[in-house]
Formats: sequence, C-alpha cells, structure tokens
Amino acid sequence: MTTTVQGPPPAVPPSGPAVSDAPGPFTPERPRAAWGNRALAVLLDSAVVASVAFLAAGDTSPFYSVPLHGVDDATTAGSPWAVGTLLALGVLQAYTGMTPGKRVAGIAVVDAGSGRPVGFLGTVLRWLAHVLDAVLFVGYLRAAFHREGRTFADSLLGTVAVRTATPVPHPWVARLRAYRDARIPGLRWPRRVTGAVALVLCSAAAAMILTTSQGVRTDGPATIACPAVPSDTFRAQARVEHTAASASRLWIQRPTGETWRVVAGWSWAASTGSPADVAPLDELSASVRLRSPTGLTLDAQGGTGELVDGDLFDADLGDVTTSVATEASHDVAGWTLHSVLTTDDGAVVAECTATVPTVP
Repeated sequence: MTTTVQGPPPAVPPSGPAVSDAPGPFTPERPRAAWGNRALAVLLDSAVVASVAFLAAGDTSPFYSVPLHGVDDATTAGSPWAVGTLLALGVLQAYTGMTPGKRVAGIAVVDAGSGRPVGFLGTVLRWLAHVLDAVLFVGYLRAAFHREGRTFADSLLGTVAVRTATPVPHPWVARLRAYRDARIPGLRWPRRVTGAVALVLCSAAAAMILTTSQGVRTDGPATIACPAVPSDTFRAQARVEHTAASASRLWIQRPTGETWRVVAGWSWAASTGSPADVAPLDELSASVRLRSPTGLTLDAQGGTGELVDGDLFDADLGDVTTSVATEASHDVAGWTLHSVLTTDDGAVVAECTATVPTVP
C-alpha cells in the first residue's frame, strides 16, 4: 500500500497594491544631501558669480544664484558677466550634477529616478522654477523639512540633491570619458585635483565678498558766474562737483559709479535786499536745464524756500540763496546751463545762461 504525502498548499499572493523593490532616489552611496550643505553651495556659487562680475565691471551685487535676488539687481555693466558665469555654472551642473560650490559642499543635483544629472534643459527649467522657492525663501526652507529634501523646483522637475562627489554620469559625459580613456588617456586627472581647484576658487570668491569696502572721492567744486537778466536785480552762479564711487575687494579696487552735480544759485544783486515789486527770493521757484552740444537735455525743478548756505558759492553771491540742482552720470563739462526763476503762477522774473565748467 502506497501512502502519498501532500505538501503545504501554494502560497497565495497578498491582495492589495504591489510593493515596489525600487530603492528610491537615495542609495547608501548617495544619501540625501543635508540642507546646510545645499545652503553653503548656493552661497559659494553666488560668491563666484559676484566676483567675476566685480572683476570685470565693478558690479557689487552680492547674491546671484537665487532668482529675484541676483541678476535683476545687477548693474547694467555687470549683468552680462553675471549671466555668462551663471550659464557656465549651469552647464557644469547640467552634465556633472555639480557646480564649484556644490563640489566643495560635497553634493550633486540628479534625477530622482535615474540618479543622473538632468541635462541643460532640465537645469534651466529647474533654475526658472526656483522663482517659486525664492518668494520669501519659502521653497528653500521647505527643503529642510521635506522627507526627500526637495524644494518646489525639485518636486516640479523630479530632482533631488544627494551627498556625493561621484554621481551616475550623464550619458554624454560617459561617452566623452570613454573616448578620452581610449584615445587621450593622458587627459585623466584625479578627482581630488578638481576638488582642490573648486575649493581654491570658492575660497577666493568668498574672501572677496567678505572683504568688500566702499569709497567715495569728491572733486571740485568749480564755480562760475551765470549772467542774470535782469542783472540789476539778481545774481546767479553755477557750481559743479564730481563724485566717484568705488568698491574694493581683496585689495582690488573697481569704480562703481560717477556723478556730476550741477547747482544753480540765486541771490539779490543789491545788498539792501529785495525790491518792493518782486516777491521775496525764498518764495520764488528755481529751475535748471542742461543741454549738451548734441541736444541731450537734463532738467530739474526746485521748490520754493529751498535755501542754501551762501558759503557753497562764491562770497559775492550773498548769504541767502535759492538754488536748484540736477545730477548726471556722465561728464557735463561744456554743456549749456539755463536757470530760471519763476513765481507761483509761472511768471518768469529772471534767467541766466552759462557754460558748465570742467571740474578740476
């Protein structure tokens, strides 16, 4: 007689959603990047961009890597350099996952699924999406509390920041490395060399930001008489000052702006005071117009009662003066100055014309 022994019944798969074996965006070799490391990377990259703009054009804007807080505030001269440097950093992050600041901080930005850098288009879109993060810095602070450390831009673009110096290479970079190793193996260098270069670059940039100082130099003034009409009632003078501002970082000085300030001052011609048929001088309004030889004009309108110490002008102008000033960002020597005194109802009571002198 044969006895058949039956084994246990086959296991029934549990009901419900399937459990994925995918490791998620992080691995033991590439864990989530700490928020402090990410903040450090942003500061270092901003310092690099700001230093290039300062050296090239004297731009003193300190914070570039964050939308709404960087390029929009840059000066006209420095903006092209800032944008160009940001573009270079963007290319580095697009295909290596790291900028100089990120390399020093030991982090990389990669696609959450593949672990590879996201390419140039993805990097540009992510930077634009940082506009959401930059509003009151809410998105950047979100990364400190999000379980995967994602900003709004990371969530929109499917990226994460990982702690690594060796992210999975972008396909283009992998091909270039294979070509280099096969054809030009002598171009290989240790990763610590790249890290050292990034460290030196970021350290120098940070030192430039931390040692910023401002300076102002004033030249002049140059004062000339402005022949008044009627000359028996009024006197007028024109006074010009030149101010040059500069900034210094790591003992490297760059000009940051120049201003030429032109002031037209008025007083009575007679020492006895104002004539009976003319309103008091401090109740008249002064205006000034500068006109260049090519026809460019600058205008300024003064308010009534704008009294200035007579010591600002030559002593023969008088002690009590009504004045009006205008400023230009370029040299106005040789321009024609025309100043007018008017009453409250706009009636002209005096005017003068002179050529703006050169500031010594």
